Amino acid sequence: MSLATEFLYELHKRFTGDIRTDLASRILYSTDASIYQIEPTGVVLPRTQEDLIAAVELAAKYKIPILPRGAGTSLAGQAVGHALIIDCSRYLNHIVDINSETHTATVEPGVVLAMLNLAAAQYGLMFGPDPASAERATMGGVIGNNATGAHSILYGMAADHLISADVVMADGTLAMLGERSTLDNSLVSNLYASVLEIREKYVDAITQNWPRTWRNSAGYRLNYLLPWSPSKPSQWNGDYPPTPPSKLNLAPILAGSEGTLAIISRAKVNLVPKPRHTILAVLSYQSIVDACDDVPRLLTHHPSAVELIPRFIIRQARGIPEYARQMGWVIGDPAAILVVEFSGDQPSALKEAARKIGEISTLAESREDQARIWNVRKVGLGLLDSRPGSARPVAFIEDCAIPVDKLGGFVREIEKILSAHGTEGGIYAHASGGCLHIRPILDLKTGEGVRSMRSIAEATFALTLSLGGSMSSEHGDGIARGEWLKSTYGEDVMQAMQMLKQAADPHHLLNPNKMFDVPPMDSNLRYKENSPAHAWVPVLDFSRNGSLVTAIEQCNGQGVCRKDSGVMCPSYQATREEQNSTRGRANLLKAMIAFSGQRLAVGEQRDEFVEATYHALDLCLACKGCKAECPSGVDMAKLKYEFENQYYKTHRRPLRDYVFGYFNITAKLASSIAPLSNAMTQIPQFKNLMAKVLKITPQRPFPKFSNQSANARTTVPIGDGKSQRHGEKIIFVSDPFSRYIEPQVEQAAFDVLSACGYAVQVVPVIGAGASLLSKGFLEAAKHHAGKMLDALNQLDPECEAAIVGIEPPEIYALKHDYLDLIPDRKDEIASRVARTWLLDEYLLRSEKFSALRVDTLQKQSHLEKKKQKIKFQPHCHQRAEGLAADGLSSGANATVELLGVCGYDVELIDAGCCGMAGTFGYEAEHYELSMQVGELKLFPRLRQSEIGNRKSKIVSTGAACRMQIQQGTGVDAVHPILLVLEKLK
Repeated sequence: MSLATEFLYELHKRFTGDIRTDLASRILYSTDASIYQIEPTGVVLPRTQEDLIAAVELAAKYKIPILPRGAGTSLAGQAVGHALIIDCSRYLNHIVDINSETHTATVEPGVVLAMLNLAAAQYGLMFGPDPASAERATMGGVIGNNATGAHSILYGMAADHLISADVVMADGTLAMLGERSTLDNSLVSNLYASVLEIREKYVDAITQNWPRTWRNSAGYRLNYLLPWSPSKPSQWNGDYPPTPPSKLNLAPILAGSEGTLAIISRAKVNLVPKPRHTILAVLSYQSIVDACDDVPRLLTHHPSAVELIPRFIIRQARGIPEYARQMGWVIGDPAAILVVEFSGDQPSALKEAARKIGEISTLAESREDQARIWNVRKVGLGLLDSRPGSARPVAFIEDCAIPVDKLGGFVREIEKILSAHGTEGGIYAHASGGCLHIRPILDLKTGEGVRSMRSIAEATFALTLSLGGSMSSEHGDGIARGEWLKSTYGEDVMQAMQMLKQAADPHHLLNPNKMFDVPPMDSNLRYKENSPAHAWVPVLDFSRNGSLVTAIEQCNGQGVCRKDSGVMCPSYQATREEQNSTRGRANLLKAMIAFSGQRLAVGEQRDEFVEATYHALDLCLACKGCKAECPSGVDMAKLKYEFENQYYKTHRRPLRDYVFGYFNITAKLASSIAPLSNAMTQIPQFKNLMAKVLKITPQRPFPKFSNQSANARTTVPIGDGKSQRHGEKIIFVSDPFSRYIEPQVEQAAFDVLSACGYAVQVVPVIGAGASLLSKGFLEAAKHHAGKMLDALNQLDPECEAAIVGIEPPEIYALKHDYLDLIPDRKDEIASRVARTWLLDEYLLRSEKFSALRVDTLQKQSHLEKKKQKIKFQPHCHQRAEGLAADGLSSGANATVELLGVCGYDVELIDAGCCGMAGTFGYEAEHYELSMQVGELKLFPRLRQSEIGNRKSKIVSTGAACRMQIQQGTGVDAVHPILLVLEKLK
């Protein structure tokens, strides 16, 4: 069903936000983090409160179903449906008020929970429930799912903190739900009457049929209307639920309603004091069952959280760079660990309490150490789903909550159920609240896999019900669990819930087919049996992922790429557009290969969709942040290279792609006629003509080329002026920028190596081909890689010398991308890769450099009274570098350590991507976005820092990064090797 023309006409007249009915937008919003896919009728992104009202009001007029959506991280399919999606996350994301005296906050539905907590922290406050998705989950979704998290035993659920809500009712009218609800609204009046009838007639049915666990989010929160609960969180202070019996608050019924009762326009929530101190104790166990059996004992020690992490997640985390570098707190290879947190005002008391709980393997006291543990725990779902192949962990029984004293028995029976179906699964999460996230490994592309899913779900539901538990405890009902509601509660309670729905939404326009009339849990699946995806034959090797198809399908929809921290994903952070997230790009690629040979096989519609995919990937900066930070290990840069190579087989390339892609040639030509080339590019008329022809921005200066070359001398006077005798050979990989534009940087590298006593030999091939890769010239990159390997074989036939360079994308292309470019030479590449280092990394491992540094710095120490401050902005590819096999620092950490041992006080700037991304920021249509990315964090931090007072220097390893910093802030950044050389003179 498409949207009525009359509806769209009226909406366009009243709406100032974004209205999207194109195929690509509908595909982007057809999935969430669940296993389901349903194409919506359209998508609207309201810019103002008036837009939100207009959308709902007109939808009611034309009887159009609507579905409110936040970050789309829902795991049960509640954020997908055949309806008009209302996405509040892009514009309606303002914190209206934080009242430090009343400990409350008023927020719009698109406010990200982490941003609320960041603002509240200034007053020593926070929102109590802390779902693992807090860094991207919106408050509308947090309330709609009745979210909670690791600290549920202390803070309960979202329903316990919702004071009131301004809402748009199903007919488009405005109301307030709370202790003093707007009773002059006809729908609210009907809702209030229904609640009174429920309190009068259904108390016995509710108290008799309600699951015995307080951690229950199945259906509507009828028990809050009584108010009553069969149990309460073990560390909860006071009555539970917190609503006084003498008062009737309608707001809590919105929590967990999944947008089926009203659309939240603003919510007033309770805030709690932020703990002054916390400490984490880690316990190891021989099995998950043993860990679960121990939870009741641990709760007697009054912790604030007890989290279970299984071996499966530990091992997966060790395979992803961003998390591998945070895994030092895990000792050995335990089958399961429990992370036990204590919080309070006295650190000494917390430490004493932690030491009483048993034999602790790790005690994390600092915020940094605790953050490493929580980071790994919070990406558990993504880590479970990071394995390649069609058989993957599936979310459908991941939200069961069991009374804690029965948790061990539950796990024993679950393991039997999984074994009976010939599979296994990850089991982890909120042990203290009796909630375990379980993901059986199944192949839903086969009929057998789908049948096993239903059979496991039915057996798990029967087990959960027998133990007094709930199938839904924080991830919602949606499609995955909606069909179990009637069997959970019985006819009478379901009748009471339907009374609420009928009163609030008589025409069933709000998120239809959720809660009631829910389709079977094994319908509307994203992957269909006998509908295989068809991708083109790739140039790059994807065998490590399984295939190109499985590499594209690697994204599990968790949406970690929507976070504001880290590098991933710069263009999303700047635009807040779903298609510019790693997930959005993956979804477009998935749809393209899934529909190949079907409705998108021919015609304009296919062309439209392919173009949408191209434009989404065109704004990928290929920063490789996703490769390091995505818990599923998606490498969107690699997919972009492959897509563009295929796309340009049938499309005309811009001329600039050849100039930038073959920069090793174009830079050499410009350098050979410098200073003439520099003089020409300074003439405004010539510069503007070149910019127009090449479609590059006229707002950036052309780089100045040099006709001087660095000299890898065999001897060089440094320090005391005496020449060093050289012995050990080292191979240096030049890059086009330092060879033809900044030869002083390359010379500094040569001088440092020579001073250490190395015989430097320079590869005659310039660069490893990173620029060719970045523009999708894969056949040319493959040829260039072959030339590089041949040149290395000539210089070092025995493969004994180390290979070093100073430009991260070039060195890491050789180290990581060559295996994908020329897999038939993988043995040869592997032997080279083991000896390939960014110069910063290599110097840390060099005994020669260590000896020279100690000798030189000792002579200089009496001259320096205090360390010079350095602020370091690394290249994004350097940030993405994983742990080295030898356990020593690599990537950005290596540069920090290198500068530190040279006597500098180094601050690693946590500002994500600079926005230049090679030549991306030079391209006319990308210039504004490039600067927006820089303005997110990096530029403001540099402007506010001490750099303006010349008290510290800014260094950056990336040539493009240094250009962006200078052009965006006026600050001249330098390569760190220049500072290393300065210390050795």
